Amino acid sequence: MKAKQLLLFSLLVLGPASGRADERSAELLGRLRAKVRTMSSYRLDFTATVEDGGTMQGRLTVSGQRFAAQVQGQELYCDGTTLWNYTPQQHEVTVERLDPKSSSLFSNPSKLLDIDPADYTHRSLPEVSDPKGKRLAVVELTPKARMEDVSTLTLYIDPATSLPERIAIASPAAAEPVELTLQGIQSPVPVSESTFRFDVKAHPGVEVIDFR
Repeated sequence: MKAKQLLLFSLLVLGPASGRADERSAELLGRLRAKVRTMSSYRLDFTATVEDGGTMQGRLTVSGQRFAAQVQGQELYCDGTTLWNYTPQQHEVTVERLDPKSSSLFSNPSKLLDIDPADYTHRSLPEVSDPKGKRLAVVELTPKARMEDVSTLTLYIDPATSLPERIAIASPAAAEPVELTLQGIQSPVPVSESTFRFDVKAHPGVEVIDFR
């Protein structure tokens, strides 16, 4: 009898709590997406901590579907339709069409903050504190459709700004997630067409590998 009472109590307690958690994560994601979509352009600087414990500095500039990213000598540009991936060490750039249906965060980092909750199952996890003691809300997202580069995405959100301070990206191919620590988001920032396009003329002798 006591076991049955304990089971019933657990269902009564955990059931509503789980529902509240889902509502909380939906609220946080909705506010994040609404905030990002009010920005005509933004720039974020970040530190990426990778599996071997090393760190890399990076910058991401976004305006709508256009983006430019620089991480540890790798450069990625997209004007909304064409994607340029430039590797300075090899002095080569690959060019391809951006798949607008792709939800890959690594090939389309404009989706890093502009997250559609409908693409994920999500839940709210217990709050954590940042190094300064600020409380951060935590949302864990799992893609509904299989993604080669992301198995789970965890956002550590400042409720006061509705923006993440940290983002952990777990990949099926890696034992440890890549963790991005955001130094801040600036918006708006000055951008032009050239911000999101790779200029071949400015890189004489570069090898162009065109997959379009």
